[in-house]
Amino acid sequence: MNIFQRSALRVAAWALKGTDLSLTDPVGWSVLGGVGPTWAKVDVSETTQMQITTAWSAIRLIAEAVGTLPLHLYRTTPKGRERAKDDPRYELVRWQPCDYMTAPEWKEGMVVSLATMGQAYNPVTRFESSGRIVEIQGVHKSRVQPEVLRDGRLVYWLTDKNGQRRQLQRRDVMPVRGFGGPGQLEGFAPHQVHGNSMALTVALEKYAAEFFGSGGRPQGILKTEAEFPEKSRDQIRAGFAKYLADSRSKGELPVLDGKTEYQPISTPNNEAQFLESRKLQVAEIARIYRVPLHMLMETDRASYNNTEQANKHFLDYTLLAYLTRIESALNSCLLEPRERAGGMYFEFDVNNLLRGDSTQRAEYYSKMRQSGAITQNEIRTKENLPLVDGADDLHVPMNMAPSDQLAEILNRNKGGG
Repeated sequence: MNIFQRSALRVAAWALKGTDLSLTDPVGWSVLGGVGPTWAKVDVSETTQMQITTAWSAIRLIAEAVGTLPLHLYRTTPKGRERAKDDPRYELVRWQPCDYMTAPEWKEGMVVSLATMGQAYNPVTRFESSGRIVEIQGVHKSRVQPEVLRDGRLVYWLTDKNGQRRQLQRRDVMPVRGFGGPGQLEGFAPHQVHGNSMALTVALEKYAAEFFGSGGRPQGILKTEAEFPEKSRDQIRAGFAKYLADSRSKGELPVLDGKTEYQPISTPNNEAQFLESRKLQVAEIARIYRVPLHMLMETDRASYNNTEQANKHFLDYTLLAYLTRIESALNSCLLEPRERAGGMYFEFDVNNLLRGDSTQRAEYYSKMRQSGAITQNEIRTKENLPLVDGADDLHVPMNMAPSDQLAEILNRNKGGG
């Protein structure tokens, strides 16, 4: 075995670490050469799926929605819970996890990686002496490779910018796995599982671009009564193609001689249901990412009466899985077992997403206020209004009296009765 063969085997062994290969499950083989050909004869990759406008819109919608949701570290107290603002980890996840990235950008990148590759990695930097977390970085999935060692231990190989590989533990890379199968260390990549559906979308766009790029001319053949050898036929074909291209660029009408006829052989777009097919592919891509069609500017079948209802559907059936996975990874890798047992946890604040319009908010605040659940200043805080003096008391429905005076009022009424 020569040096080139040994080098190739080393590369293959490194690329296939943690990947199962079988004749019945060829997904693992795609590690060496991409997804491979599809039924539409179009290769689909991580980059290709982002070039599909519907996929781009769906991925961007999910990522930016998660990126705008505040992420807090909470501490359980005898009175409920409070934000652990005095903890250095709060500053990292809430505002800036590293020097070159803000919290919204970090969360967006994590969700883009999950939505496109099924996996996200976030190497964590700690002080060796105290273990204090000082930085969280998001890296491309290709830079981290999980491996199960012979003794059963799970390690992660992180390749830095200089090409050096480091062996890290799970808590040091904070992996977030997307939707995947049992026993798999990484989630499914949509472009690998649904490559044929995405390829059809790309093929339709390619067909439309080529059709209109050729001036809307359908494919066809030249018919003539003359007989000529194969070499002459090739010359005529090349000459006719150039003649059509020149005529189109100059805006001139092409003219054929009396014994030559151009006969279209492609199916007309209306008979091939071209527009219907493109619209169907929008729905197909929306299904892959579980995004409501009306949020992808496809409003033909919108069925929600208000913004709050639509946003809640989007939160429950699309975003919640991403939020839960990210929260679980943060709790598992950034908190110690004793801290989790003591009631510390990370959680996204989704209230802004369910905010609703002004009429809905006013009705909600009124009911909460009348039931004694919130104060006037709490309402003003939610509406970004300045606090006022004397607006921190809870009131109950009976004459809207302060709740701490309720017992006194009831006793006085009974005595008077």
